[in-house]
Amino acid sequence: MNRFDPASTVGSLRRLGIALLVGLGATASSPPSDFSARLTCQRRPTPGRVVCEAELEVESGVLSWGDVLVLEAPPFALPLRSRVGQSAVVMQTAQRQRLQLALATTDAGQGTLKVRARAVLCPDATGQGCRAAVREAEALVSVGPITE
Repeated sequence: MNRFDPASTVGSLRRLGIALLVGLGATASSPPSDFSARLTCQRRPTPGRVVCEAELEVESGVLSWGDVLVLEAPPFALPLRSRVGQSAVVMQTAQRQRLQLALATTDAGQGTLKVRARAVLCPDATGQGCRAAVREAEALVSVGPITE
């Protein structure tokens, strides 16, 4: 006769929870190596609007969806939007997307813009077997005269 044993059930649940956490940690710490994100920002001689481009690319398969979240911006260059998605795509192929994000600069200076690129990668155009991928990228934001 099977009897309910609370101690054994709690132990089993703990082992299951630890296994899930270890599995999630392994997935989070080893993102797909075939996904890349690059960020570039145009240099401005005077304060105003700076346009930056994030290029998301996958080596094989299909880049089904992507967006970019601003994580950190210099104090003199505030993002006009903290997230840009499909409406900001300026170039798109099956394996690459280029998105633009704008900063409003109020003063001269140099600083780093940091973003998180998120994407859905699929093995082919059927939309089956897709997976999420995340990459961080950064670029120099430079406003003002060039100093040597």
